[in-house]
Amino acid sequence: MGIALQAWTGTGDWTKGKKYEAIRALFPMYDTPLQCVALKKSGITSFKQLDGKTVGVGPKAGTPGTYLPLIFDALGMKATIRNGQGADMGSQLGDGILDAFCFGAGLPIPIFSQLDAEKEVVFFTWTDAERDAIRKKMPEFSDTVIPKGTYKSMAADQKTIGLYNFAIANKSMSDDVAYLVTKTILENNAAMMQGHAAASETIAANAKANTFLPFHPGAVRYYKEKGIQLPAATMPK
Repeated sequence: MGIALQAWTGTGDWTKGKKYEAIRALFPMYDTPLQCVALKKSGITSFKQLDGKTVGVGPKAGTPGTYLPLIFDALGMKATIRNGQGADMGSQLGDGILDAFCFGAGLPIPIFSQLDAEKEVVFFTWTDAERDAIRKKMPEFSDTVIPKGTYKSMAADQKTIGLYNFAIANKSMSDDVAYLVTKTILENNAAMMQGHAAASETIAANAKANTFLPFHPGAVRYYKEKGIQLPAATMPK
């Protein structure tokens, strides 16, 4: 929804001021909570300790690669940012090339699980005040929680920020096709779960996580059938 907001408002640098007003939401997929990991021996246990450090943030065009530099700016911090695939970032952390690796994806993140299994690591996010400062600058973020036990060394829930992922379509898609796609995905959750545990969040009730992007009329028909009340701002225009 972060990139969708940039597209809808034409505010992302990549949009060059163009508003992409033909996009329409279909169904929720999963949340993308952000979280950081560091080697335990580094002594790093909080985000503020990353000021002046070298931090991996994943691929440059990905969600964490786009937003982590903005988060550092929002908190008045400086860091040397490194981009690359998650597996490469994990290897660089393990080799001591990176001081920390901050990332976001559907849970559990495979490279985080691998690091947790192979190294002594510490997972951390942001304080309440830091999250408030981030959301003040970037309201597309929502508060979320990474449950304890997501990784074996996580003994407690961690509050963080996240961006919800939605499937979108062009407004020119027929109402019948939009309805059928939405219905098919949301009514076959068990099959989706076989692909990835994050699909547990791919349910109709999470449609409310979209607060600004208009839904496709075909998708709205499905939600009405299921008695799901959508935010007023997301009704078709």
